[in-house]
Amino acid sequence: MNILDFIKSELTNFDLVLTPKPNGREGVDFIIGNFQLYLQPMNLDTTQRSIKISKEALGELKDDLFVVLVLVIDNEPRGFYLDLTHSDNGISIDNDVKLIPSLSNWEIKVSSNTIPKLVKYSFINMIDKLKA
Repeated sequence: MNILDFIKSELTNFDLVLTPKPNGREGVDFIIGNFQLYLQPMNLDTTQRSIKISKEALGELKDDLFVVLVLVIDNEPRGFYLDLTHSDNGISIDNDVKLIPSLSNWEIKVSSNTIPKLVKYSFINMIDKLKA
């Protein structure tokens, strides 16, 4: 199952529709109601343990933007809906490069310490917010 099919199947179970975003902020792939989604896969079955998302790709962070982190563990995708405006979540790191702003990024690291923190951002725990 590819990442997009996985997200669509999760949403369909709760009568939510994933719509491609036709225009607007660069890097934002889809919308659900009033929320914008940026899809970011991470395959933990390989050696990948962190990802960096360019701040230029996301633009200015707003409360209506979620980074949908799709972790692949044992060939099974698991989705987490992260709100980077709350960088005190213990999962994302704000790497601000003042001298060369184009290098500024959000880094998301996954380890045995962060996986328990991710649980509160799992789809089932975020469904009420996504339906609002």
